[in-house]
Amino acid sequence: MKRTGLFVVLLVAAVFSVAGQYSIRIQVDSMPNRKAFLFEYMGVNTHLVDSARVESDGRFQFMLPAHAHPGMYRIVVGPNNFWDILFNREPVELRTHYAALVDSIKVIRSVDNQLLTEYMQFFMTLNRKAEALRQLLSLYPASDPFHRQLRAELQRINQTDQDAKSREIIARNPGSYAARFLKAELPPAIPAGLSPEEELNYVLDHFFENIDFRDTALLYSPPLIGKVRSFFSLIQQAHPATEVEEAMKRGLDRLMSAAVANDVIFQYILEDISKWAERSEYEDFFAYLTEFYLTGAACKDEQRAGELEEILESIRKTAVGAKAPEIILPMDSGIPVILSDIPARYKLVLFWATWCPHCTQMLPEIWRIYQTYRFSGFEVVAVSLDQVKSDWQKAITNGGYDWINYSELKGWDCSIAHDYGIRATPTMILISRDRTILAKPRNPQMLDQKLKELFQTTVR
Repeated sequence: MKRTGLFVVLLVAAVFSVAGQYSIRIQVDSMPNRKAFLFEYMGVNTHLVDSARVESDGRFQFMLPAHAHPGMYRIVVGPNNFWDILFNREPVELRTHYAALVDSIKVIRSVDNQLLTEYMQFFMTLNRKAEALRQLLSLYPASDPFHRQLRAELQRINQTDQDAKSREIIARNPGSYAARFLKAELPPAIPAGLSPEEELNYVLDHFFENIDFRDTALLYSPPLIGKVRSFFSLIQQAHPATEVEEAMKRGLDRLMSAAVANDVIFQYILEDISKWAERSEYEDFFAYLTEFYLTGAACKDEQRAGELEEILESIRKTAVGAKAPEIILPMDSGIPVILSDIPARYKLVLFWATWCPHCTQMLPEIWRIYQTYRFSGFEVVAVSLDQVKSDWQKAITNGGYDWINYSELKGWDCSIAHDYGIRATPTMILISRDRTILAKPRNPQMLDQKLKELFQTTVR
């Protein structure tokens, strides 16, 4: 059954205007703790804005200033005990029980929160039924007729269209505050008769059609940023690794063209994308993002602009088609290894470290690929960013990695890593005999595919 990302749980509170402020009043029966905390949402992140003392009968309140923005807020009453509230400068009254926060909600006033509670209880009821059916299924053998009845009912629940419930609530109350959030969560309605590939392309083309980018209030709740992240995740799933970055660039242009309707939203989305893109393996995508979007956005921040230019320059150093910097390795034998002099037709410069979990997972796979092509003209130059010599040598010995190994034992102060603009491990750079960069595989599968293409071309 499809889960939406709208809320983990929902609780709404009494809100009254008091001397230019808003008081959020809540009563939680059987409340064991005497402290509660209020967090505001900004995208999918939360920030503490207030705290309150809980009375013996479970009553407490928070005070928000008159200029407090409408949106989603989170209340925390204990370890792993929290819920989300909707604040929209309207009178709301609520009472619930600590042991069953959502199930016990009683909304006395507030149409918006009644609508959201209706949706959440609908969603939770479906999940509760599905979980009960799965437990019952495990008690009956597949040959039992009752097992077949249970499976049929579970399938019916899994096929329930939760989006239809959202659309029904929106249709009843199109101008409500709650409808704005529910609509933002809706996926595009897919026309009938499309093939699976056509459906996927349609979803990507219409992914944001239910988002009103003019509505700044959407920044103060999870749906908008959550949907942006889901969009790029879907692109990554929909395209082969060799095509995904170009598809992400097209998706970025489509998204930012829509977001330009609101400068505040535009800047926030851009900042969120840049944070994960800078840490991701998609260097070409991040370079595109930096050159065409971030550089202009950071023009008033000289420090940030300088950082971006430095990152962009490091990416340019190892762009496909560029000449890889020369490497001279002073080996223990006294005879240095020079990258240009290595006779292999294709060479992989691999930056890694023993303290990098992803590296230790990938190295055995790269080793298997090395065994396949090493006698056909393929060599690996593995540059470690370790600092502890024994750790580095132990990993090499245990893995049997008899390719060219080198480490300055200076960690990130490694001069070769600096020359190559390395910002993450593992990083692979595949070059030709004359040091022309041919590819920057993000994983062993991409490396293997590229080598197959190169060696087939060489044979022909």
